[in-house]
Amino acid sequence: MNRHSLVSMVLLAGGVIFVFVGMSSAVGFTTSGIISSLAAVAALLYAGGVWFGQARHVDPSIIVFTPQLTVAGGAQTGRRVAELFDAGMRAEIEAACRDALDGRSSRFLSGRGSTRRTFEAAPVRGADGVVIYGVLLSGEKLQHVIPT
Repeated sequence: MNRHSLVSMVLLAGGVIFVFVGMSSAVGFTTSGIISSLAAVAALLYAGGVWFGQARHVDPSIIVFTPQLTVAGGAQTGRRVAELFDAGMRAEIEAACRDALDGRSSRFLSGRGSTRRTFEAAPVRGADGVVIYGVLLSGEKLQHVIPT
């Protein structure tokens, strides 16, 4: 366990103890007071876990994909490439990925409003020249290449 995790655990334990003791003393050290204190601590822990513990949105800025249109490596291995993006973008992305697997590169804009992104799909060729994977690049840094 690293130092950061240890400090976090000590702070969490201290906070739980302080809330439990404070609530118990406020409502009395009776059975119902202790149960209500435990319920308050559980609710606070749950709310904090939901608020702070949500998985961060994965930014799929560079994706190497297989001929089956699944992610070839990393934390998202095996997921369909289109699932990583908003529903409105999926058809265009899949079409561009299929084109890349057929050997054709493409550059396009997809999405609307704040979800609008620039994409580039290209084939990845093996030593013999055969397309073995595709690569999909996305993000704001590509926008300078396509006039909007």
